[in-house]
Order: sequence, then C-alpha cells, then structure tokens
Amino acid sequence: MSDQNEPEKKGFLDGILGGLGFGKPAAKPAPRAAMGSDQLQRSPKATSPMPAAAKATAPLSDQERAKQSEERRYLIAAFEATPALIPEFQNPQYMYKLISNERDYVQECLNKVLVDRKKLASTTDPEDPGLDRLDARIQEYRNDLTRLFLLIKRVAGVQRSGTGGTDFLDPLKRN
Repeated sequence: MSDQNEPEKKGFLDGILGGLGFGKPAAKPAPRAAMGSDQLQRSPKATSPMPAAAKATAPLSDQERAKQSEERRYLIAAFEATPALIPEFQNPQYMYKLISNERDYVQECLNKVLVDRKKLASTTDPEDPGLDRLDARIQEYRNDLTRLFLLIKRVAGVQRSGTGGTDFLDPLKRN
C-alpha cells in the first residue's frame, strides 16, 4: 500500500517545492538521434513569440555608422602601425571581421558618391568644380578599398598575387 502512495507523495511534495521555487532541475531531453519521429515535439519555448529584448533592433543612423567606421579605422591604423599592440590583433578572425566590416562600409559610401556624381553630371556643366571634388572622394574610397583588401589578404595569410589568393585553377592539374 505504501508503494501506491509513493508517487502521490512525490507529486505533492514536488508541487509544494515548485511553488516555493525549489523545484527539481528539468530532465535533459534525449538526443535527437535516439528519438523516433513520433517522439518529436515542439517545446512551448520554441513556439512562443520572441521577447521584446530579443527582437531585431532598428538600423543604425548614418551618424552612428560613421562613428563606428571611425572607431574601426582607428583600430585598423593601430594594427598597421603595431600588430602586437593588443591581443585581439593576434586573432585573425577578429581582424578579418573588423577589416571586412570597414571595407563593406567604404564600398557603400563609394556607391553613394557614384550615384551622386552621376546625378550631378547629368544636371551640371562638365567643368563644375563639384564634379572634381566628387572624383577626388571617389578616388580616396577606391584607394581605401585597395588598402583594406590588401590588409584582409595579410590577415588571412594569403601572400600570393592573383585572384584573391587562389590563383587561377589549372583544369589539367590533379591532386
């Protein structure tokens, strides 16, 4: 008779302790490979809406993006001058991400200036000094892109020239 009351006592005791915040740790689910297809179930956590804090944030303003770019440029310049300055400079993944993010931003800026130049060229005299200023900015952006690309190659450990470090593939050459 005590065997029948045992599950009731455990359930009752677990309910009281759970109400006080002293519940048992949840059992770990079985690995997916061991579960049959009929045993797969969605947890309530998987189907519940995302909390407000975990939702996507609004895109950054142009000023915030420019400020981030300035900070990245500062770190990149420090890396170029003294590669052993901080430990993060020794992490190729960190540096690759830092440099490639800056390169993406510079490419976006270049694309905007190219659009602006095209609009200005279609509405003004070809001798307008505004076009010369835009051309100078375009050249600066292109120089930055080249410099950042070379840095990415250096961080990635690619020393050869050619097509991004892979060189051309020889169809007759086999491993």
